[in-house]
Parts: sequence; structure tokens; C-alpha cells
Amino acid sequence: MAQVILDAAVRLVFPLAPLFADHFPGAPRVPGSCIVEAVRRSLEVALPSWSVHELLSARFRHFVCPEEDLLLQLRVSAAAADAAEARCSLLHASVRCADLRFRLVR
Repeated sequence: MAQVILDAAVRLVFPLAPLFADHFPGAPRVPGSCIVEAVRRSLEVALPSWSVHELLSARFRHFVCPEEDLLLQLRVSAAAADAAEARCSLLHASVRCADLRFRLVR
């Protein structure tokens, strides 16, 4: 049975940056790759003794706009001393924007 080692929420905001101007012109959106990287970094900050080994799945449900106030829910379970799985949900105003799963290792 897996033991929950982290159950937390983190506030995320992607500041308006020139990168977003081309994604999409006139209606900037945060690229999925930026979302994945922000969640990966959040996990590694929250669990410094663990590192992200791989992205298992990513499902993007709604566009994320720069400067939106986002809530990142992190739930990490470990079935072994050296392996864990992180389930992460990104929400804006209670609307689920993305779901990601990562494998973590020590």
C-alpha cells in the first residue's frame, strides 16, 4: 500500500512574457511545456530529496492565460523507499486546467 508523502497546494502565476505573444497571437496562452516544467520544479522544491524521473501522463483540459492565479494541487505517494508517483492538478477559479503524473526517484 502506498504511503502519501506530500499532500499540498501551491499558488502559481505565469507572468506575461514575450514568449507568450506568439502562442497565440492576440490571445496569449501558456504552452503545455511551460506548465510541465513549472510543475516539475514545484515538485522538486517541495521534495528536495526526490527528483523527477519521467512524465507519465499529461492532460490539458483548458487553456491557461499568462497572469492567471492558479492553484497547483500536489499529491505524492510512495510504494517503495526509492520510488514515488506524483499526481498533480492545475486549477483556475475551481476549473481544472491540467492533470499531470510524474514518477519520482531518490
